[in-house]
Amino acid sequence: MADHWNRMGKALERAVEAYNAAVGSLEARVLVTARKFADLKTAPLGVEIAKLEPVEKSVRAAQGE
Repeated sequence: MADHWNRMGKALERAVEAYNAAVGSLEARVLVTARKFADLKTAPLGVEIAKLEPVEKSVRAAQGE
């Protein structure tokens, strides 16, 4: 049973890493340019693109390993 939980924990860690990589890529490649729309007066008034935050949580290891 512990092996199943350990595999699930590792899968969750990989999912968080993939999410954080995707957020970083989106922020660096897309949202930087999209946020310039406000400076160019091309965005609707009052509309702002929110900053995306990485997931900072970590998976708790099973006891007794």
